[in-house]
Amino acid sequence: MTAGRAKPEKHLASHAFNIGVLVVGTVALVWMLNRLGMTNVRRVFAGVGSWFFVIVAFDVAALACEAGAIREFMRPEARMVSYWRVLAAQASGRAINILTPGGALGEPTKITMLVSSAPRGRVVSSIVLLNLAAFYLSVAIVIVGVPITALLVDLPHDLRLVVWVGLGILVPLVVAIGVMIQRGALQTVLGAARGLRLLSAERKDKWAAKLAELDRHIRSLQASGSEAGTHGSTTPARSHGSTTPARSPGTRSGLLLVCSARLCSWSATTLALYSVGVHLHFTLLAGVFSVGVLIGWISAIVPFGLGVADGGNYALFNVLGASGAQGVFVTLLGRARSLTLALLGLVAMAAAHSVNRLELARRNRLMARLEAAHGSEALEHSG
Repeated sequence: MTAGRAKPEKHLASHAFNIGVLVVGTVALVWMLNRLGMTNVRRVFAGVGSWFFVIVAFDVAALACEAGAIREFMRPEARMVSYWRVLAAQASGRAINILTPGGALGEPTKITMLVSSAPRGRVVSSIVLLNLAAFYLSVAIVIVGVPITALLVDLPHDLRLVVWVGLGILVPLVVAIGVMIQRGALQTVLGAARGLRLLSAERKDKWAAKLAELDRHIRSLQASGSEAGTHGSTTPARSHGSTTPARSPGTRSGLLLVCSARLCSWSATTLALYSVGVHLHFTLLAGVFSVGVLIGWISAIVPFGLGVADGGNYALFNVLGASGAQGVFVTLLGRARSLTLALLGLVAMAAAHSVNRLELARRNRLMARLEAAHGSEALEHSG
């Protein structure tokens, strides 16, 4: 009677990972607050006043739109997880990305916070879709904005060199990512691993079967067909007998939410510029949202881009009609915004993790009671 008994859900690995990440994030937050110092915090509030809370409200709105996009990308499995859980996961992941170099540890954090509520493959592919859509949108703005900025202003030699080298790397990277996704990103990686003899043919085929649906879901971002039905579908290709996936349910609304998130972020940045007294005009905004984004990506190799972002924005603002001092202050304000989001994210992570553990314990107790009742009923019938 106990042979077919279902094992209680524990998710111990994700539990340990989340606790570890929460500790690392808290330590990093304390270190960054100490590094920036209360003098700079007071300087930020003295410079922008109550505008700071409005700016952060736009940042939180962007975060909320991103969470909504993830949940839309998860359809039809989205019904298995509440929006608030996805929002907590997105806020937690953002906090960890802010506080760790490279900004990559936050993605596994989001996954481990959602896998107890929805299928792992759907969670992973939905988070990848959000990141890809946001990346494509940012790259499109950068590719358009950098040449415009270079034509309108005379960038310093060092900054111009960094920007064009960065753009020269970015464009082929985007093309390679697009081709890889169309071919099946994970299948391509497995094929390469097999070619290098890192995987046996049997293991490669086994993993390929498991990851096929995940690849199909990610590839739907670049699909041009109509959205698939509830369980997804494929449409025949015109040649080679292959199939092209239709867009998954929720892809279109998810993309709209990604665009809404970016509009909220741009509004927050524009308001930040206005609050510190920067004269807003087309050239400045084009430079900030293109060259400034490239500077931010390059400086992401160190926490908060300390030193790199300051110098880059000082030079950029000087040539965009503002002052270098304003560029440094905007960078400082950006760090204050990031620290605020990180603090909110860590609080959300602690709360969501506690609720999740309590819910799992309640679910396991309910399962145990149902099994006990079923066992008693079986005994009565056998008697």
